[in-house]
Amino acid sequence: MKKVLLTTISFLFISGLIYAGASLQYFTARTNSEGIFVEWKTSNENGVQRFELERSANNTENFLFIESLNANGNNSYYSYQDNSVDFQNLRSGVYYYRLKYIESNGSASYSGNITVIHSVSGIRSTWGSIKAIFR
Repeated sequence: MKKVLLTTISFLFISGLIYAGASLQYFTARTNSEGIFVEWKTSNENGVQRFELERSANNTENFLFIESLNANGNNSYYSYQDNSVDFQNLRSGVYYYRLKYIESNGSASYSGNITVIHSVSGIRSTWGSIKAIFR
């Protein structure tokens, strides 16, 4: 019996993608013409009530709340298009994202950080400024 328990603990430690009551199949982000597209898929969401997506620009210290998504259950896919990245002040920069797991009992834990480099062409930046004038 002890051997089975030790094997299970070793598996959880080695996997690196199991946090609190959730286990992720993947958690990724990629830049696109509108901002940054973030997506993740779970394999297990035991006890997780919701996910809170957080973002930080250029460092891993100052994360800001972006969006809250209710947990849908095991084997669920989630995505969020983050159009709030700052095109004007950070033309080419690094963004960090993480997930905060809020459990049914109120406790919380975090995923590891993922990184995406977002760059905006000069033409896109100029066009965005022109559009903003006419809003």
